[in-house]
Amino acid sequence: MLVRVIAVQTRLGERLSLEGKLHIFRRRPDFVCLPEYCFVNRAMPDFSRAALDIRENTRYLEYLSLELDTCLIGGSIVEAGGDSLYNSTYVYQRGALVGRYRKLNPVSGEISKGILPGDRVFTTTVNGVKIGIMICADALNAGLFEVMAREAVDIIFIPTTSPHRPAESKSEKHKRDNDIYVNGAGKAGAFVVKTCGVGSLFDKPLQGRTLIAAPWGVLGRVQTHQESERTMISLVLDIDEIRDFRGKHNQRRRHDTTAQT
Repeated sequence: MLVRVIAVQTRLGERLSLEGKLHIFRRRPDFVCLPEYCFVNRAMPDFSRAALDIRENTRYLEYLSLELDTCLIGGSIVEAGGDSLYNSTYVYQRGALVGRYRKLNPVSGEISKGILPGDRVFTTTVNGVKIGIMICADALNAGLFEVMAREAVDIIFIPTTSPHRPAESKSEKHKRDNDIYVNGAGKAGAFVVKTCGVGSLFDKPLQGRTLIAAPWGVLGRVQTHQESERTMISLVLDIDEIRDFRGKHNQRRRHDTTAQT
């Protein structure tokens, strides 16, 4: 089974242009992923203000999934639950809400601004493909990739915002990609689609490091000169290939466990 995925690296607070939507639609993607905090614009003073737009933002995501005729992993948005705030990803399949995931591991800057952690992982099956969601720093928890392995997930989507690191070299960036996303893909036995935002988040500049990875390496990645630009990565992924890898990996793991006992 072959599926096309598109990771859309956009500027935070800006919606897709007509040209951008046509560019995506013509490729007939099965899955489209937006970045973390994709609706938080520079005029918003805090996350509480961003949460006020929840109805408008979810309606936009619903319609966008219809326009693109795809399964849309809607980046992440700020939502309120009672007196609490959460960093949440909504997934829409051609206008129908598939589910919602709340970030499990918000970073200290988020927590200081009122974002609380969610309490469960999210996986679902769309047209025969099992997907999982993480958000940004969730990927730093290797245990979550192992959970995805137990759930037999085929593709993990990771909406992300990455701080700008002007002193970091290209080789250091690639090493970080391998350490986190290629290794994570290997642990999970799944493809990983990380989609980054560009621009700034509360006046802190961002670095777009959008990529698509497999257990055997990075399949697609934005170039260094694109790290502050709007761009997209579009790839066809072989689901049978990743399932075969996962099956053989699990078989080796069981063999090693038996040998040790």
